Amino acid sequence: MSDTTPGAEPTPEPTQPVEPAASTPPPAASTPPSAPGPDYAAQASQAADKLKAGNPLDLGIIGAGLVAFIASLLPFYTVSVEILGTSAGSSANAWHGFLGWFGVLAAVVAAGLLVTRLLGVSFSLPVPLRDAVLGLFAVATLCLLVALFVTPGGGCDDAGIDGLCDGIDIGRGIGYWLALLAAIAGTALSFVRRSAD
Repeated sequence: MSDTTPGAEPTPEPTQPVEPAASTPPPAASTPPSAPGPDYAAQASQAADKLKAGNPLDLGIIGAGLVAFIASLLPFYTVSVEILGTSAGSSANAWHGFLGWFGVLAAVVAAGLLVTRLLGVSFSLPVPLRDAVLGLFAVATLCLLVALFVTPGGGCDDAGIDGLCDGIDIGRGIGYWLALLAAIAGTALSFVRRSAD
């Protein structure tokens, strides 16, 4: 009880000192919490494990498509010119002639179809997958074989100038031969794999 006299103001009871509130930063703009993103490293590891567990023939088919693509970026079509003792040469990759790029593209699509199926992606094709892969590699092989005899833009003899072509040599580079071998290997492996199923 506090001492109070009539007419006198009550004396406040002693209280504990109040500590100043800790300074808090002003609230930041309200942003919703972001959902955790996918773990790409784990997904890539799972995909690699699925591919490693695949049939060795399937891995060979995929490798053939990959080699064909890499080869398409190397010298595919070559030309060398020798006039009056001076020589010069140049080359172009597979993407400069229809038969070259179409053949390589067919091999890459075949390998891509097989990769997606091995990774468990479901899709429908008008033909069975093995037939599609074999057919695409066969088309790739056919296009690349024909590309041996067909030069993009026509050959020198098509120009109609006699004697000028004697110093011009049009050929195929390392990229062409690698792509052709990859397409043949892909066709053979696809045929064996299709027969084994």
